[in-house]
Order: sequence, then structure tokens, then C-alpha cells
Amino acid sequence: MGHHVEPNPRMQAVLERLMEEDAGLPDPTTLPPQEGRELAARTNLRWNVELPDMADARDAELAPGIPGRLLIPKNDEGDGAILFIHGGGWAFCSMETHERAARLLAIHAAAPVVTFDYRLAPEHPYPEGLEDTLAAWRAFAAMFAGRHLAMAGDSAGANLAVAAMLRLQAAGSPLPDAGLLFYGVYDHDFESQSYRDCAEGPGLTRAKMRRYWDWYQPEQGRRDDPFISPVAAASDEALKALPPLYLNAAEVDPLRSDTEKFHARLTALGRTDTLKIFGGVVHGFMQMSSALPDALTATQEAGAAFKKTSKTK
Repeated sequence: MGHHVEPNPRMQAVLERLMEEDAGLPDPTTLPPQEGRELAARTNLRWNVELPDMADARDAELAPGIPGRLLIPKNDEGDGAILFIHGGGWAFCSMETHERAARLLAIHAAAPVVTFDYRLAPEHPYPEGLEDTLAAWRAFAAMFAGRHLAMAGDSAGANLAVAAMLRLQAAGSPLPDAGLLFYGVYDHDFESQSYRDCAEGPGLTRAKMRRYWDWYQPEQGRRDDPFISPVAAASDEALKALPPLYLNAAEVDPLRSDTEKFHARLTALGRTDTLKIFGGVVHGFMQMSSALPDALTATQEAGAAFKKTSKTK
């Protein structure tokens, strides 16, 4: 058994509220994908309230078939921009479910954030979501040419961000100037310390992650691919050449060890990437900014990390 990790009192209060609001609802990963997706979209609506005002918020097709949303904060400093890739196990969620999180990131980074919808598993397994991410990145980079550019993502979105950077590098294409990676999935080791600590949640569980993996890359033998499991499969050379990364993780999260192992590999290569573990919070906590102060702290830190990398460019 793992060691016991406990939600902090602020997190516990939110978890109790969720248990009450979601009493009787099934686990969305046990439903047919489209039904699970609709349920996840519905339950995420509660986090997308009191949306912070933007100077401009408009929808635009980023690339053929890839809807995007441009969020320009009132405090845009004019020198940076962030492409944000939403999480949801490669199978759920959208730019709608991550709207408030993306707007707050724009404000704290003092830079435009572009979100987009990519094709979702299992109807569109690996590498289709990644191909869409690369197409979105190319359109975004052209839109903000000359600015300091970051690729950001939470959970499966962080996985897609790292995979996209590794793909760009393999193709000899320009990389982002920075990466902002929130509680990402970087490996398929279901026996890691945190998978043992948090196998049954609260929130994300080992069983849910297994389902997401089965949807995204059903063939277990093919998961040792640098563009799927960078911790296990990316080369030292490829990892060494990534831009500066800001990595965070939630302590009470089966995926915590993915981030810890990723950071350990980067550090062993002589890199100096930032790692921040947020104590006592669960996976996806940055979505909960309307109710959880820790989410605001994490977003402020990510924005500050982005500004810092843009000043040192």
C-alpha cells in the first residue's frame, strides 16, 4: 500500500459539495463515450461561472475543422501568447469546460490565451488529437509571430503539449519558448507511488485512468512511444532540447508520480525546470477557482512563471 495523502480542509469542503451535487450520478468513464462526455460537460458547467472579463473573447476556426477561441485579457502586455490544450483523458471536455481556467491564465500571464477543440478518443484515438494539436499550434504561432509563445495544458492536455513539442523537435520545426504543464499524464505505469496512494481517488482513480488509456491507445504494447509516454520512452537528447518547463502536480492525485518522474528525468539531464506540488488538492483542482483558493494560487504561479521565461528570452 502507498502512504496516505489527505485533502486539505479547503479541498475537503469542495469534495463534500461535489458529493452532494453529484449524488446518484454514474462515473462518466463507465458510460458509452458520448454519454460520458455529455455528463462530464454538464458537471463541469459549475466551474465556468462568473467568467472574468476579457478585452476580447471570440471564436475562430484555427485550422480546417479545428474550432478555437481567442481570449485577450485587458492587461495584455503585448509580448507573449499561450496556446492552452484542455484535459479530460483525451476523451472528455472542451474549450467550454476550461473557459474560466483559460481566462484566469490569460489575466495572470498578461497575455492572450487561445483554446481549441481537438478530436477526442475513443472515436479518434492516438494520434488524431495530437495531429489537431500540432495544426492548432502552427496556426497559433503564425497568429502571434514575434511574441514569446508558450504551450500549456492540464492533465491529458499536458501530455499532448509535451508530445507536440517532441514532434515539432523531431520535424526540425521551431519549438514554443516555454511549456506550462499542469498535473499531466506522462507515463502508463499504474503501479507508481501515487497510483498506489490514490488508486481510489478522491476524484481521479486508477480505474478511470485505465479507461482513458484504453480509449486513447488501446494496444498496451504500443504505449512505449515517446509521443504517448514521454517519461518512459523519450530519448535524453529529445528531453534535453525541450524549452523551459513549469510543472505542477496535485498531491492527492494518481498522476502525481508522473510529474515527479518527468521532473527527475529532466533534472538528471542538467535542466532547471520548475516543479511545484500543491499539497492536499486533487487532480483537476485548477478548474475549481470559483470555490478553491489553491486553484487561484496555482494559476497565479503559472502566469508568473510564463512572465519570467518571457523576460529571460
